[in-house]
Amino acid sequence: MGLKDFDLNGRVALITGASSKGIGRATAFALSEAGAKVFLIARREEALRELCDEIAATGGEAGYFACDVSAEENCKAAVEACVDKFGRLDIMMLSAGISIADFTEDEFGTNNWRSVQAINLDGSFWMMKYGHEECGKNGVGSIILLSSMAAIMAEGPAAYAATKGALRSLAIHFGLHWARKGVRINAIYPDLIETDMTTPGIAFLGESMLAKIPMGRYGRPEEIANMALFLASDASSFVTGQHFVVDGGQSSGWEV
Repeated sequence: MGLKDFDLNGRVALITGASSKGIGRATAFALSEAGAKVFLIARREEALRELCDEIAATGGEAGYFACDVSAEENCKAAVEACVDKFGRLDIMMLSAGISIADFTEDEFGTNNWRSVQAINLDGSFWMMKYGHEECGKNGVGSIILLSSMAAIMAEGPAAYAATKGALRSLAIHFGLHWARKGVRINAIYPDLIETDMTTPGIAFLGESMLAKIPMGRYGRPEEIANMALFLASDASSFVTGQHFVVDGGQSSGWEV
């Protein structure tokens, strides 16, 4: 018990949405530092290659597969590529996500709706479809869905909130169905975290959003990565189908 429960040596983690300066990237470093070999998925090959080099420079081992997770065949190929490279797959951190509409855009735009659903929801579903059996082979499987407080509080654009709410349901559904298959599945619910994707929203909301957070600041990607490490490791070995809010206390109902 103790710190050894966070040891991921011998395990392999697949991380989607890893190329931007955000939660996927931070999680890749956190899991690598804990001993896991990491396999990185995103659309930008050059950024993935650079991240692999950075992880190697810290003594870690990483591979990558550049693809768009909105296509089912790409997700299947990505899982196969991971297993081909490292021989197994134990952990999936499904953090690929977009939010195209800003707060002034028509939320009923068909292209926007379909694009956000394709990445945020379909991409995670396809990855689970093709990755969960591999994750279960060694009895230590952990799949982590990156949802959002938008799933609970219906914040932000409608398409984004809807997809994140669907991930919440999938965490419960598969948490129940895969509990005896050696695969745990849980979801993380961040509020505003300072990443490339959230920069426009933070600029638009200004001080009004910050004032709602009891801790008086936005979150950092590393703070979500630490939660992902807990859920990926044996420290959470009796946890599945659950929801972990990381929001600086905003949802507690406190008044600032």
